[in-house]
Amino acid sequence: MKYKKIYILIILGLIISFNAYYITKRIGNYQKQRQIEKRINKTIDFDQDTTFISLDFNKLRVLNKDIIGYIEVIGTKISYPIVQGKDNKYYLNHSLDKTKNETGAIFADYRNDFNNLNKNTIIYGHGLLDGTMFGSLKEVFEDKWLKDKNKHYIKLTTLNSKMIWEIFSVYTIQKESYYLTTYFSDDKYFNEFINIIKKRSIYNFSVKVNDKDKILTLSTCQNDFGKRIVVHAKLFKEQK
Repeated sequence: MKYKKIYILIILGLIISFNAYYITKRIGNYQKQRQIEKRINKTIDFDQDTTFISLDFNKLRVLNKDIIGYIEVIGTKISYPIVQGKDNKYYLNHSLDKTKNETGAIFADYRNDFNNLNKNTIIYGHGLLDGTMFGSLKEVFEDKWLKDKNKHYIKLTTLNSKMIWEIFSVYTIQKESYYLTTYFSDDKYFNEFINIIKKRSIYNFSVKVNDKDKILTLSTCQNDFGKRIVVHAKLFKEQK
């Protein structure tokens, strides 16, 4: 009995030590991410009187040449540069400056072409608990956001254009690859895709979408059990 108690105390001590290490590491990663964001903000002119923030991609790309754009989701805290790697794994655990960090970066699917948009352009990001990165994307499920039509837009600035996208579907789903399709063999298949992702939406945005449209998809983790938050928008306006 005495040895059993000692054994239990040792196990508890190990668990507490592991949790303390994990929490300390996560806080450190968050702090590194905040430092990177401060460096980025110095290169951006946050002019609220204009449709798009003023960006100097030359300065941004000094930090990382993989930076290909900047995204803002109206009504959320999402306002970040976008990177694009050679695969969809690297920026899951590397920050914007390419340092190893489990908070990752906001990154575009490596299959997408931002000079000649695919039918479905996909952007990923971790949903951090402190609300940073794609952590505030969950706000699109709140009544206050859903009922305010002025918030149903995403602003996307790339090296060659400025785009406004109109949101038409938001939902949560278990991890899958269907909504992450970027290539469609014909318009029939693309229309089927549109119909399915519209039906999944928890809210009717009354936005018409057809096979002539280009779609933007945002994807983030809702929890640690594989569930995803997904937002779909169609290209509403583009300025070259």
